[in-house]
Amino acid sequence: MAELEISCPKTSRLVPTGIAMDVQSLVLKWALKVKIKCPHCGEEHEIVVREAYVDGVMRETQRAGMGAPWLQGN
Repeated sequence: MAELEISCPKTSRLVPTGIAMDVQSLVLKWALKVKIKCPHCGEEHEIVVREAYVDGVMRETQRAGMGAPWLQGN
């Protein structure tokens, strides 16, 4: 299982959500809204699980140096 992370909208720093997801959990909780207390700015951020998942996929793609393969050739 991988833990979902979000980016703090004020500091752009990663915020762990404490939510671990496998594929089955992701399907079941895709539209779930959760509130996360941000350790960086002190505010509470409301997120939807799918947003954290998509953000995480984008970060991992960038870390792997793959860029955005779905945009290549455009």
